[in-house]
Amino acid sequence: MDKLKSKKLLLALIEFISYHIFPFIFIFVHGLNNYSIHGFLIIMVAMVALYKEFILTLNPNKYFHLLYSAIYLLLAILSIHSLNNFVMILIFAQLVFLYLIRYLPKNSENIASLIADFIVPSFMSIALAFTYMHFISITFIVPLLLVNLATVLINYFEGAKTDYIELISISGLSFILFLLGYISLWTAVVIIIFVMIMSLLKKYKNFSQPNLFYRIVGNLILII
Repeated sequence: MDKLKSKKLLLALIEFISYHIFPFIFIFVHGLNNYSIHGFLIIMVAMVALYKEFILTLNPNKYFHLLYSAIYLLLAILSIHSLNNFVMILIFAQLVFLYLIRYLPKNSENIASLIADFIVPSFMSIALAFTYMHFISITFIVPLLLVNLATVLINYFEGAKTDYIELISISGLSFILFLLGYISLWTAVVIIIFVMIMSLLKKYKNFSQPNLFYRIVGNLILII
């Protein structure tokens, strides 16, 4: 049990790091180095990652949720003059979404996966980017949302006809976003190749990994 808890805590740490990958590399690639690390922000983000990968698996009750929210709100009050209010609300919203997973019906796995693997990671990265870059660019948001959506589809992929239709759809969406000028041709091609390779490996080589793995790889690929 201790080993299992240690593994979950490690996953929480990796989850925490994963939120920072694309924002920070985006900052360094574009020379946006005028930022400073904010202690309260780090704790708030860590609270989300810890809840998602560790606490949620312990089936916390509503009283714990109230206590956890109170801790977050205390941190928000302490940082109200140094952090953007929108950022604090956005991060807390992700925490609330994770709370909802605890109370979803058992037949709502797809909704839970969409929240945990797409909505929360995407908007956590957006909150971090806005804090450190002091603005949000469409060239940041669209590729981030697209690759996080792609990783969810990889998780869903089981080789059924509908799964292949989803792969074609994400490929078509990537191409359309390129035509609209939201992503580069290279980004579109890389995302399509990434989704195809990971899905085929899962289908024919039984190479199946948690969404966190695909998300980290996908975010790193965006920087190439």
